[in-house]
Amino acid sequence: MGQQSSNQISETRIKALEIQQLYQQLETSLAKPGRVLDVGDAYRQLLTWCKEIRRPNNEVLSGVLEVLSHEEGFPAWRRQALEEAYRIFYDEAADLALEELPKLPEPPTSEDIGFRPLSEELLNGQAVQQEIYEGSFTDSSLLFRRRWDYEIHRIQQTGVTPSGRKIVAKVAMSRYFDAAGEVAGKAIQALLPVKECCSAREDARAAKGPFLLPKGARGQRSGPSEASQEGRPKPVPKMEPLHFDDHDVVKPRARLSFPQPRG
Repeated sequence: MGQQSSNQISETRIKALEIQQLYQQLETSLAKPGRVLDVGDAYRQLLTWCKEIRRPNNEVLSGVLEVLSHEEGFPAWRRQALEEAYRIFYDEAADLALEELPKLPEPPTSEDIGFRPLSEELLNGQAVQQEIYEGSFTDSSLLFRRRWDYEIHRIQQTGVTPSGRKIVAKVAMSRYFDAAGEVAGKAIQALLPVKECCSAREDARAAKGPFLLPKGARGQRSGPSEASQEGRPKPVPKMEPLHFDDHDVVKPRARLSFPQPRG
């Protein structure tokens, strides 16, 4: 981000605080949806804010994304989880045929989010019935890969109302491509911004939808296990081989995780 005037810096701080409060408001209302329309109102306020921030020649968004990228802000993995929680909430409201449904804003479309792929459970509606939906956000480059795992817990409500959806963070895992040896690997660790969530990917030009996620982010997850079906968190899955944008898989000798020995 280039030089900013004091007025721009002040506006950036104000806007970053505004969007954090809106995200927090939506997350809180999803966890305890006393009224269905309260959730819809929280999401609608978020849509209005994002429409305003995207006005032409607005240089503030880049600074806002930089603030959000820190874990104490509202990093990309948490924004993705919030988007998914709202999708699940909306789908359950549709399944229940609630009379308030027409007043609920629809979740972002595929075009809105830059055609970012969604998990199969979100696409086929199975996520609505899961007590624990497991998701992940992956940030990767040629030399570095980091993944944030999270869960969205179903919170039962009384009466004919959609269940609450609570976001629970799991373990963040990092992997380095150490083909050049241990010394080079340590050098990479020292240079890359691994203490922040996807700071290199928080690009205002690539931020899509009301949750300002990069279109290349992948919210994919492993298949359900017995542990997840019984409401118990399962261990963080192992890292997959790194894939490039052209779908080529890194050669086995350059994988960031290695298969377990047989036998």
